[in-house]
Amino acid sequence: MQNKVVYMLTTVFYPSIGGRESHIHNISKELVKMGYTAKIINPIINFEETKVELLDGIEVHKLRIGDYNSENKYLEYKSKSKGLMGYLSGYLRKNFYNKFYKHIAEYIEKDIHLNNYSKDNIIIHQHDFISGYRLSKELSKSYKIVFTNHTGEFLFLKKLPFNEVIIKHLTKHFQYIISPSEELNQFKGIRDENTFSYIPNGVDLNDFYVADEEQIKNYKRDYGLDTDKLMILCPRRWAPTKGIIYLVKAIGILKDKDINSGFQAVFIGNDYEDYPEYKEDILKFIKDNKLEKYIKLLGNIEYENMNKITQASDIIVIPSLMEAVSLSMLESMACGKIVIGSDTGGIPEVIKDDQNGFLVKKADETDLANTLHKVIKKYNELDYIKIKARKTVDESYSWEIVAHNIDKIYRII
Repeated sequence: MQNKVVYMLTTVFYPSIGGRESHIHNISKELVKMGYTAKIINPIINFEETKVELLDGIEVHKLRIGDYNSENKYLEYKSKSKGLMGYLSGYLRKNFYNKFYKHIAEYIEKDIHLNNYSKDNIIIHQHDFISGYRLSKELSKSYKIVFTNHTGEFLFLKKLPFNEVIIKHLTKHFQYIISPSEELNQFKGIRDENTFSYIPNGVDLNDFYVADEEQIKNYKRDYGLDTDKLMILCPRRWAPTKGIIYLVKAIGILKDKDINSGFQAVFIGNDYEDYPEYKEDILKFIKDNKLEKYIKLLGNIEYENMNKITQASDIIVIPSLMEAVSLSMLESMACGKIVIGSDTGGIPEVIKDDQNGFLVKKADETDLANTLHKVIKKYNELDYIKIKARKTVDESYSWEIVAHNIDKIYRII
């Protein structure tokens, strides 16, 4: 009997870092263990050449689309990231991938034909919203489509007049919708209640564990960090919705308090280039406020090293303005770290304030600075937070559980 074959469609994957990339990798890895054939289809504008790589038993198809001119047009949209023009450019940038939907669909059809896969054994699993709309619409003529609603695009649409009509139209070709937070699972009255559900992100509990003190010091040394200072880690790509600027401003406040020599703030994901104006604003604030000695920028860390940089840290900040059940949050809690997260989206579904972490008001650098100050001053008294954080993840979040829940959906559609 032929294995089930799942094609994961995504415009973002490694070496880019982020929750979506890690989510796709980890569920694909678990599905392979369960007997699936998993293939990640990652179209890249003006990529050097189409190639297929193997990652943990998963076929990763890096698919070249467009050309030099296409790339320049795409980069034009990336150059504007502020205000209303930023929203418009963001939409145009995501929608740009739809120009190539026929090419991507033909590539997938060819792969299906070459491998002689049975149509009944194929699942198409989309992980973009706007970027993959026309592609999944085309493939839905022949195959079952599952959509995981990772993105803030949905939340933006929910604010529009007649949003239910718009969302119903954009999602009607999906057999099933999975959402990694309750906030993203708002399809009641739009879809049949048996065609959508909430499945949170998970954690690889073998990679993300509570390290001993010597390991932590060694990892800090590996990254050139001071072993005598508390390390504040922000593992977020530099995009406006991730709230990076508010953490940087909070550090500006924190440096004037009585603990300024006792911490170092480390950012990873700062090489993300989709919002250049936003990045420039952050770097300018750091320079203008002389924060360089408090901040270290490590760029994009490969996912295989995320456990080490997480274990090297003491406090993790997730300052997002909109967020699902953050993967970085769960991974940090699995490592027994103190997590400070914004009270938005899926974060308060997991973090209970002063029990297994701390919640702060989103877009509020003063509240964030005050909470950081409190945590740094009382750090040695907060072991109960670390223990409860790990327990929370142990009890409810693992990629094995997530993959089994997704498998159940694949079987009923």
